[in-house]
Amino acid sequence: MYPNQNPADAYKRQGVLTATPAELIVMLYDGCIRQLKLGALAAEKKDFERANACFQKAQRIIAELAASLDMRYDISKNLMELYEYMAAEIVLVNQTKDAARLEGVLSLLSELKAAWTQVAKNGAGAIAAAEALS
Repeated sequence: MYPNQNPADAYKRQGVLTATPAELIVMLYDGCIRQLKLGALAAEKKDFERANACFQKAQRIIAELAASLDMRYDISKNLMELYEYMAAEIVLVNQTKDAARLEGVLSLLSELKAAWTQVAKNGAGAIAAAEALS
């Protein structure tokens, strides 16, 4: 543990360092979903600075997911199209603060997260699948 580090932060850091590739992807989906929901709440409260920060974090997570794709696989090309759609929707939501547009993005993220959660539970097979998709 680093000096002056919060024990909860140390626990999270250790979780990231020991996670499988599939578990890391699930963490990214979790983080994106969380940021979109926080951004929507902030926009609803007219806290546009906070909403913008949350939506930008979500955009960076989507960009990271897209950057991790191995484009030699057809599924990666399909995921890239989904990520491009989600990124564009998040930009529009951030510009308009119309959080209702997030429903489709949140639905897609939840479905993808559920699929990757299943992959992560399958152990060694998860690593092979994650490497094929990342």
